[in-house]
Amino acid sequence: MSTKAILALLKLRRAQQEEAKAELAAANAVLRREQQRATRVRRDLGDAHLSDETMAAWTATVARRAALVADLDATRALTARLADDTGAKQAAWARARRAERSLERVVERHELAQEKAALAADQRALDDRTVAEFAARARRRAEQGGGTP
Repeated sequence: MSTKAILALLKLRRAQQEEAKAELAAANAVLRREQQRATRVRRDLGDAHLSDETMAAWTATVARRAALVADLDATRALTARLADDTGAKQAAWARARRAERSLERVVERHELAQEKAALAADQRALDDRTVAEFAARARRRAEQGGGTP
C-alpha cells in the first residue's frame, strides 16, 4: 500500500473518531440533563415531605388518572368507529329500503292493473248481458206483436 493511501485512510479514521467523539459528548450531555432533572424531582418530592403511604396514594392516583385517560381515548376511538359503522349501516339500510320500495311500487302497479283488468272484464260481462237482455226483449216483442221493436 502506498504512503498516500495510508495517509488517506488515517484521515478517514480520524474523521470517524471525531464524529463518534461528538456523538458521545452529545449523549453524555443528554444523560447529565436527565440526571439533573431526576435529582430536582427527587429533591422537590423530598421537600414535599411525603410519607411512603402518601407517596403510594399519590402514585396510585396518577396511575388511575392515566388509566382513565387511556380508557377515555379508547372509548372515543371506539365511538368514532361505531359512528362510522352506523353510518355505513344506515346507508345500506337506505339502499335496501329504496330497493324494497321500488318493488312495492311495481307490486302496487301490478295489483292496480289486475284490478283494472278485472273491472274491465266485469264491465264487458255486464255490457254483454245487457245487450243480450235487450236482444231477448226485442225478440219477444217481435214475436208477440209481430211489429216493430
